Amino acid sequence: MSFTFPKSKRRGYEPAAVDSFIAKAREQYAHRDANIINSLDLRRSEFPMVRKGYSVSAVDGAIDRLEDAFAKAEIERKRSAGGFDALRDRIVAIKASLKGRLDRPKRQHFSNTGLILRGYDRKQVDRFMASVAAHIETGRELDLNSVRRAVFKLKRGGYAEIQVDAFIDRVVELLHLERYS
Repeated sequence: MSFTFPKSKRRGYEPAAVDSFIAKAREQYAHRDANIINSLDLRRSEFPMVRKGYSVSAVDGAIDRLEDAFAKAEIERKRSAGGFDALRDRIVAIKASLKGRLDRPKRQHFSNTGLILRGYDRKQVDRFMASVAAHIETGRELDLNSVRRAVFKLKRGGYAEIQVDAFIDRVVELLHLERYS
């Protein structure tokens, strides 16, 4: 099954991998009670890069819109099952979890990779975390797409990528809950 994503003139996502993944998402969307794919799967999706593949920005934009739709549906199901109190409790729990990381001293928010391995640049991640802290503490606007697309340089002795990525996943979940609750 083929979808209408523009092709890149250079490198882009492998069309077969994208088509297969989008087909699963469409199947899930058509059968809402199925357990084929969820918003977290969409957020974590990765595709091989190939010559003249699908445009990265076009696919990423479509995946973002699907993620938002799936997150909204998941939140509506949680609200139906547990009510607004359950959603509020989840928001409080996520904020508490994030606050645990945010309260750590600068350059010590996450484990570092040591001097041999590369990890996310600590200064860049700390700046990102300051914006998350401002959102949680003061309600300052935090753009969902900028959080989703956060990119950090790799440096020796940087933060462990898996920990930072998990933190970002929680921030995205929080923003979805705030948006759709």
